[in-house]
Amino acid sequence: MGILVILWNILKVVVFIVLFIVVLILIIMALVLFSPICYNVTGSYVQCVDGKFDIKWILGAIHAYGLYDKGNLKFSLRLFGYCICGDDKKQKKKQQEIEYTQQDTVLSARSKSEQQKEEVEQQELQQNKKETIANETVETVINTEKKEVQQNQNKKEKVKKEQTKQKHSRKNVSDIKTDSKQTKQNKKTKQSNKENKNKKIDKDYFIHMENKKELLQAIAAFLKRMLKGVSPKHCSLKATIGTGDPALTGYLLGIAGTAKMKFGKGLKITGDFTQKIIKDVFLDVKGKIFLSYLLYAVLRLLFVKPVYKTVMVLWKGCR
Repeated sequence: MGILVILWNILKVVVFIVLFIVVLILIIMALVLFSPICYNVTGSYVQCVDGKFDIKWILGAIHAYGLYDKGNLKFSLRLFGYCICGDDKKQKKKQQEIEYTQQDTVLSARSKSEQQKEEVEQQELQQNKKETIANETVETVINTEKKEVQQNQNKKEKVKKEQTKQKHSRKNVSDIKTDSKQTKQNKKTKQSNKENKNKKIDKDYFIHMENKKELLQAIAAFLKRMLKGVSPKHCSLKATIGTGDPALTGYLLGIAGTAKMKFGKGLKITGDFTQKIIKDVFLDVKGKIFLSYLLYAVLRLLFVKPVYKTVMVLWKGCR
């Protein structure tokens, strides 16, 4: 009974660990798929181009931000609030260097007696290191001798094994027949694999393909879903644009009017039909990207029959 109780307790612990790992993986997957990638981009062009961007993911655990000012780009990346790379890290290094220089000035102001004590301690440490190195060299020599002895023993054992293999290396007639059958089967499988590999995706494959309309419709729906998943929720743009050609400027203003139907009153573009100019540009874009929706779009595309067939042909060709 005591052994059964111990086994039951061990099983409980193992099940608890497995459940904990599974729950942790599910939480991480949920955070990755369902936490939005929030982005915000602001910019302006009056005399020169200026702009800012800010990207956050997994509840702000991954944070990238930057600033573009007069041709200089400053970028920083933070992970759980700690700066991994970027200009913020460089600034911290500069501050640390300044602190180190201040400490050096303080150390230089110490008395000579303290410095002499430190030198004596360093000499003692060096002597101790030399003694430890000498002991290590003796141990290494002993270990190398032991390894050589073991290698010689292993070589002798290998020679004995090879001699025994040579004695029992004769094959029966039945074994030879089975080998011949296996070689024939292997040849057949190789031929079938070659036939599968010869199925390449070319122009002719798509010309003679069935259900072309389904493929085109699936690709169009995929592109719409991807644009929907990436497109910003809020967009405001103010600018005066002139191309030099009145017809082309009118065409651009018409496109801006259609875009205004989606983004609302945020788009305010005025046209200058007299000259070629771009001035007084102000941009503000905010949006969210859900990886779960993008994954859904990819899966919907892959489950269409013609797409699935082409993927399988590519997979067989790569193999």
